[in-house]
Order: sequence, then C-alpha cells, then structure tokens
Amino acid sequence: MKKKIKLCFVAVLTLIFSLQLTAFAAEPVSIVACVITGDQVQVAAAGAVQPSDSGQYYLFALEPYETSVGARTDYCAAVPASDNVMFTTDLNLNNASSKLYSRFVVTALRGGVYVPISNEMYLTNPEAVATVSTGYPARSKKGVIADWRYASDLTDLNAGYAIYVLDISKFVQSGGTNYTYNGKNYSFSSTAVAEYDAACSIFAEQGCNVVMVVANYYNPATVDMIPPMGRTPGMTTYAFNVQEQAPTEKLEALMSFLAERYDGSGHGVIHSWIIGNEVNNNYPAHYQGNISADEFATDYAKQFRVCYNAIKSHNKDARVYTDIDQRWNWVDTSSPLQYPSRTFLDKFAAAITETGNIGWGLTIHPHPVPMDNCRFWDLPGAYAAMNLVKHSDDSKFATVQNMEVFTNHMKQPALLSPNGTVRHMMITELGFNASEASPYGSNEQYQAAALVYAYKKAMSLPEIEAFIVHKQHDDAAEAASPVSYGLRVGDRKRYAYDVFKFMDTGNTAYTDFALPLIGASSWAQLGLQ
Repeated sequence: MKKKIKLCFVAVLTLIFSLQLTAFAAEPVSIVACVITGDQVQVAAAGAVQPSDSGQYYLFALEPYETSVGARTDYCAAVPASDNVMFTTDLNLNNASSKLYSRFVVTALRGGVYVPISNEMYLTNPEAVATVSTGYPARSKKGVIADWRYASDLTDLNAGYAIYVLDISKFVQSGGTNYTYNGKNYSFSSTAVAEYDAACSIFAEQGCNVVMVVANYYNPATVDMIPPMGRTPGMTTYAFNVQEQAPTEKLEALMSFLAERYDGSGHGVIHSWIIGNEVNNNYPAHYQGNISADEFATDYAKQFRVCYNAIKSHNKDARVYTDIDQRWNWVDTSSPLQYPSRTFLDKFAAAITETGNIGWGLTIHPHPVPMDNCRFWDLPGAYAAMNLVKHSDDSKFATVQNMEVFTNHMKQPALLSPNGTVRHMMITELGFNASEASPYGSNEQYQAAALVYAYKKAMSLPEIEAFIVHKQHDDAAEAASPVSYGLRVGDRKRYAYDVFKFMDTGNTAYTDFALPLIGASSWAQLGLQ
C-alpha cells in the first residue's frame, strides 16, 4: 500500500511540473505539494535554480508560533539544488518532534545562513493518518441550538443537527483527566470532561449530528490561551493563542484529546466543528486586540489549521468550519475591529490557500435586518430606505432575504475546495423573534411563518446543507423580553415547534398557513416550492 501511495504522489508531482504551476511565483522556488505519505512527509518544489553555497536546498519545519527560520540550523531534509526537487522527512506522529502542525519552507545556504527561497506550506492531508472514519450522518437538514434539558425534543422534531458550545478555558483551568500527546503530559478538567461526555452522549442517543462551536472565554487562570494583545477582560469570546509555544502545544493537545474522545468510541460523536463564533467580529466575538483585518485573518488561519489538523488526524470524516455573520459589506464605524464578513472570508481563504489548501467549510448566520424583525419580508421603512439588502455581492447585509449572496460568492474559483467543488456550507444560527414586545409586530404566528419561509428559501439553494435555528428553548426572562427566539418557552411549546417538526414532511397545514401572513397567494409566487 505504501508503494502504491508513493507512486500516486510521484504521478501527481509529474503532472504539477508539466503544468509549470506558478501559483506561488512571489518566491523564486514554489512548494507545490506538501503531503503525508505513510509515516513520512513529502514536499515537492519547483522553480529556477537558486544559488546556494553548498549546491543544496534545505527544508525547514516551522511551528505555528515561529515567524521565520532565523538563526536555526536544524533543517529536516536536504537535496541537490534543481528545477524540480522532492524532500522526504519523517512525520514523527505523536512524539516530541511531530511535524503534524509544521509548515515547511525551502532554504539555500548563503554565507553560513539558511535563507528562505520559497513560499511556506503546511500539510494538506492530515486525514491520511486518521484511524477513525465515522461517516457524516444526518437524518434531516433541520437542526437547533440545543438544550440538553429537553433532549427528547430532538427526536420528536426530527432534528438532524444539534449545536452546542465548547469552552476551551473550562478544560485547561484544572486537571484530573490525563492525556499524553507529542511526548508531553497534560491534565484536563475532569469536571469539563464529564459535562461534555454527558451532553455529547445525550445528543448521540437522540440521533443528532453534533455541531460543536469551539470558543475561548476569558478566565484569569487560562489567560495564556488568549493571544498577548487580546488579554482584555469583558469581551464575549477570544481568539486562540498560536503565537507562543506553550499555549499552542496545549491547544494542539486539547483538540486532539477532544477529537479522540468524541469519535464514537463511548462518549458520542462530534461530526462538525466550528472554530470560533462569528469570527469576523474581532470585537467582541473573537477578540485578538487592535490589529488589521489582514493580520487578523492570517493569524486566525493558523488557529484554524491547528484545530483542523488535530481533528482530521483522528476522524477523517469530521468537517471543520469557520463562521461568519450577516454583515457582508457593512463597515461599523463605531467599531473598526468588526470586519465585514466578506472581507474576512476572502482574506481567510487567501491565507489558507497560500499556505496549503484544505477542506474547510463555512457556516453562516443570515439573521434578518434588524435582527429582531421576524417579518423579514417587510423591511421597516428606515432600513428599506438605506438599501441594505440587495441580491448582489455588493449588498451591505447578507440575510435570510438574500442568502444566495453567500452561496454565489462561494462559487468563485478562489474559494472552491481542493477538489474543485463548492465547500460544505451550513446555516448554524438563524432566529425569529416571537415576542410581542418587539417594535416590529412580532408574535408566535409570525415567528412560525418566518421559520417556514426561511426554510424554503434555504432549501432552494442546494449548497446549503443544513438549516439550524436559534434556538430550541427560551428561559422565563427571555420570554418576557423584547427578544425571544425559542421553539419552546419553559415547558410550553410555541406554535413554531410543530411547524418546525412538520415543515419538511409535505403536510401543507404546517406551511401554507404562512402565506397570508407573508402576503403571498402561493409559494410559487415567491419563487419557491
């Protein structure tokens, strides 16, 4: 088998060279492939021969927290300088010199210094070492932000997906559950482990594809897990620290531990992982400090790749997503650290592609404008006058009204997956306000009508693979406030509960009630089925 893999790799490289790939022409030598083959890493590079005092090229493996080769001399492979070269080095999986998270760069020796002459590239197939293949089951495209206290609802609703949030700070603030990774011993919080064991097991028993949002909350005891410029208390959630060695290695170990524990071997399965929440919001949703959009996207790409490699190296079928909100081209002048989601998305995609394209996916939050207006088809006058929602890529917002803006944008060649297809996409947060205290004429009937209309719009776009609503359950305080999104409140099921349950069954009693509320005579009039 190893011989066959190696032969295939050589064939791929031959094709690449024959096409004279120039995607990385900014450097005189281009790394064109960086893959795991068996227990080794193979790195192929091409370009005009560059001067080197020894006539050799040298390959270095840099860790995510390293910014350059600098004065290092510990190259991992060397070959004679040539137009087309291939380096081979040991992967060293799960020991102190593991290269699973490394990015590789070709250097030449000049005056006793190893000078980079190529682009940098990470491994692009961490799934090659995965020992688990869970598949990707989903009994329906519907899902909810789940409340484990009402877990039986998930089966009753025929929900295919259940979303839950995982706070990494909970796992690293104390110990009790030991784990050895890459030659180092770690101890993660037994309390946190027990909590997520219970939640993931409950969701698995209900037959749901578990979608876990990986977040980082502020905790003085775990502040090292936040990048140095972002350690300001009071934000919603924080970026992950991949700028320093110890927290980077701790994140690698924790994500490996989680991927291994929730792989169906006794504690449930996490099939879908979202790395951060509404990540385009540096302030306050993925806080990293006062940095530019370019710096933010580049560093987030490193954070994402650490998590991606840890997850995919255990379960090759798991899917890993980034997440954006509905402010597509909207620039919030009062908060310059809230980058437009389109800006962030394009910069993140470019950063990933430049350093080795992988199969990341996208989750979206196409909330109405304004967010608590469940009657999204009837934009309030002041908002309508601002022309915020258009059916084109220059729209200020991408909402439930024009969610094709997301899917059309993702069809661009620069954003396609490595195999040339549109990436996996899900709606993972979309809520409709049921509160009559809202100034926009909300009530439970309109909430249910909005739910049906949004579902039909989402299902008209084949690129959207899941429709997950915010949320399953409101507590009493939320129910009494001007914003209340749950399918149930306390033990009472709202009208939207049964609508959600039956809206994909063909039972028109749970869909056509919405038409007069929307102001339409048929779904065909709205361009829907």
